[in-house]
Formats: sequence, C-alpha cells, structure tokens
Amino acid sequence: MTTDNRAAIWLLSPIALQILDYLDDGDDAYAFLQAAPDGSLDDALDALRTLLAMDSELPLWPTAHIANLDKAYSMSPGVVTRALPAFKKITVACSQDCPSICHNTVLPPTTAVRSSVRDDVTSVRAALGKWLPNLVDFRIVSPSSVDFSAVVKDSLSSCPSLCSLTMDQQEVFTQDAFDAALTAVVATCRHVERISISSSKISHMSDWRSLLTWLAQPTARHLELDSTDFPGALGTDLAAAMIVSNTLETIELLHMPSLTRAVTSPSSPPLLEQLRHLVIWDYIPEDDYDTYDDDDDDIIPPPAFDEADMASLARKLATSRLESLDLMLRVACDATSVLFILLEVPTLTKFALQEANLTAFPPLMQLLHLELSSVTFSDEAIASLAALLRSSPKLVQLDLGNDELPISQADTIFCALPQWLSRRGTTCGVYLAIKSDACANAFATALAQAHNAHKVKITVSAYGLSLAAKALVVTALASTARIALVFSGPQDPKIDAALEACGRQHHLTIVYRKEYPQTARQTWFHSPRNALTTY
Repeated sequence: MTTDNRAAIWLLSPIALQILDYLDDGDDAYAFLQAAPDGSLDDALDALRTLLAMDSELPLWPTAHIANLDKAYSMSPGVVTRALPAFKKITVACSQDCPSICHNTVLPPTTAVRSSVRDDVTSVRAALGKWLPNLVDFRIVSPSSVDFSAVVKDSLSSCPSLCSLTMDQQEVFTQDAFDAALTAVVATCRHVERISISSSKISHMSDWRSLLTWLAQPTARHLELDSTDFPGALGTDLAAAMIVSNTLETIELLHMPSLTRAVTSPSSPPLLEQLRHLVIWDYIPEDDYDTYDDDDDDIIPPPAFDEADMASLARKLATSRLESLDLMLRVACDATSVLFILLEVPTLTKFALQEANLTAFPPLMQLLHLELSSVTFSDEAIASLAALLRSSPKLVQLDLGNDELPISQADTIFCALPQWLSRRGTTCGVYLAIKSDACANAFATALAQAHNAHKVKITVSAYGLSLAAKALVVTALASTARIALVFSGPQDPKIDAALEACGRQHHLTIVYRKEYPQTARQTWFHSPRNALTTY
C-alpha cells in the first residue's frame, strides 16, 4: 500500500489575507491570488480570483463599483454571490435603474457600502435594497434645495453603521434647513463621525447652535463646511469651539473666508494635538461671482489670507500635531515661511499647496505625499525640491499640477526623478504637466533612466501636446520596468489609435480603465511584461 505524502490542503494564513487587503490595485490582487497554492483559497477568494480575471474597465479592487459588479452578476450570479464576502468596500451610485444585485444578495457585516445619490433622493431605499444596513458613507447631491432632515429620518434610520454624511446642494442653504438637517442627524444618527455641508453659492449663517450640538457628540471626528460661512462674532465663537473640541480630528473649510480668518487668527486658541488634518481652500467659484452683483448689498469678501497673514498662519501651525495640511490661496502670495515652519511639525506626512509663490523649499523629509499645484517657483526653490526628491526617505506621491514648469525648471525636476523612483521601496505616484515638445523630450530621457523595482504610476497632463511628443514618451516606456502611464486631457480617437499602435510596436501592455461609469475611458501604457516583474 502506498502513502500519499502530498501536503494537506491549507487555507491562506491571516497574514496573507492582510497582505491582500493592503494591495491597492486589481492586477496586483489577481497576481497574488493566482500565485496562491492549489486549495489554499476559500470559496470567496476563489470566486474573487475569477472576477478579477474578467476584462473590466471599472475597478473591482480594492473598492468594487456597483456598475461592474452588477454587470458581472447578470452574467455569472453564482460567482459574484460567492465573491461578495471577500470585498471590504463597495461603491454604489443610486439611480432609478436599481441594481438587481442589491436586492438579491445580502452582504456580510464586514463589507462597507459607500453610496451617492443625485437629484432623486427618494431612491435610496429602493436602490440599496438589502445592502442598506451596510451603508457607512452617504452623499446627497442635488441641483436644488433638499429636505435633508426628511432624508435622514426616512432613509438613514436603518443604517447602524453610517459614519459619514455629505449634504450638497447648489441652492443657498437657509438657516432653517441647516438647523433641521443637523438636528435630525443628532437625533437619528448619533454615531455619524463625519459631516459635510456644502452649497455651490455662499450661504451666510446667523446661528451655529445646531452645529455646536453635533460638535459636542463624542463621535464627532470630521467636519467639512463648504460655502456655509459664519460672519463676524459667530465665526469667532465657532472657531474657538472647533479648535478646542476634544474629539474633532479633521477640519475642512472651503470658501469660508470669515470662519477661516477666525480659525487662523492669532487671537484664537492654538491647534490642539488631537487635530490631525486641516484643509483650507480660500476661493470663490466663478459662478458664485454672480451672487455679488451691483444690485446686491453683498460685496466679494476679502481673501482669508494675504502675504501679511503668512507669518501668523505659520505660528499657528508650528505648535500643531497635524498629519496632513492642504492649503489653497485665493490670491497668490509668498508662502515660503509656512513651508519652513513645517520643519517643526514632524508628524506631517501629507502637504498640498495651491496658488502660491515659493522662493525656497525646505527639506521636508517627513513627507509621504506632496502636491504643489499652480505654484510659481524660484530657481532656488526648484533646486531644493529636486534635492528633496533625491534624498527623501519616505516620499511616494508627487503632484505638480496641471501647469507646465518652465523648461529649465522642468529639466531640474526630471533629472531628479530617476534617482527618486529607483531608490523607493514601494509603489510611487507622479502627476505632472507636459505641454511642449521640449518638455516631452526631457521627460522621455529621464523616464528611460529609471531603474525602479516597484510599481510607478504616472499621470501626464497633456493638454495641447502633439502626437509626436506623446509617442516619444510612450517609446521611452519600452526600456522601463513596472511603470504605468496615462495621458490626461482631451481625447482624439485618431491620436489615441496611433499611440496605441506605437505602444504595441514597442511591446507595451495596454489597459483600459474607467474611474467612474460616467467618465471617459483611460488608456494606460504599461512597461513590457518581460521587464523585472509581472503585474
């Protein structure tokens, strides 16, 4: 009699499952599951592997989109049903065309549903069906006024896991609607941690007590206010309440000049240690200028910041424990002092700056993510930024916005890119603008010099860039490994077809992706598959 000495079937260990959860790309997740030993995948993971093998433009991992799931469900309901327990996050866009999968399946408690509804808020229950109890993040967007309090009471009372609520309308928020919505949230959804209230036109509030009631909740963690401003003494009092909150970890103020000035004023309390994330966008949307006309008593509010305010803002930030800071200035001014004070904030790992001038750039070695959009640099600042790229031990994301740098400054940054990308030990992301043949040539040269061992995703803002220049960049990818690149900007079928032909000629892998169902398809060019590692 012979003995079967083959190893017994075993399932993936908890550590292996944690690795799968950490992967942020569907191709990587599929490769991981495909490499698993025979018999090591449970029923859900085996079905997930089958789903990820399908050719799909919409993402399935790490966050599955309902449009893609429902399409797969119509073809292979059994496979999708078995795979559902493997998903941690699913996004659902509610509409009158209700996805059948939401009504025919039940999600495990471990799956979080994020949903948005536009215009027809009465469709929430009908659209989510049996998935409603899994709702953790809900966004209402409407071109007109909405009775948000009714939506909260009627649709969200059955959502025990709801922790984030966004209420966004184009019309001005009235004080009564503002109060009613917050009162309903406190009464019905006391576990909500994040509230976002947004209007496309500036809404001047006259009372902040309903907001204070929510801020007093032990679960209040994240407050975002967009165009719902509190002028005068109201802003001063609300700013103090927000800053001294023992629970609030994130404050986002967008188009809120009065409240922003109150929060950053030297006379307001210092930022407490529990505040980890601060976003301040001081801007006025173009269509909102219509609300400040000659026949109106309103005047355009002054900017929240000018150059004279940079020093006081820097002092406010110096004593903070912020992990991320995102600033947009309405009027470009020298923000160099703000950047240098960030050297005293070692906890900061993410920094974004828009509409500013920089005469120098400090060695912010603690940063993981850096975004500099519509920023004017001195040559000294560019040289220092390039030095940071060469020496940073942590930086993994660089976003230089949609404005092309002057060619001499672009050359300086491009020369630093290969060294930065080659020495990183994890996935990197780059976003930059290339709009001239000269800039494209310099970038292609730098691209060919990269020797990265980990994945790099590059988005090139290419408005106005010629086909020849794009082809030069695509051709440079042929000598790279593990780089994926996409051009953003207006699409032309003839140019796209010619670029794809160029890519195939150089043995690149071409992948089509959509970020959302309503967005245009993107064409990603990947390094040849025979480079260092596979996808």
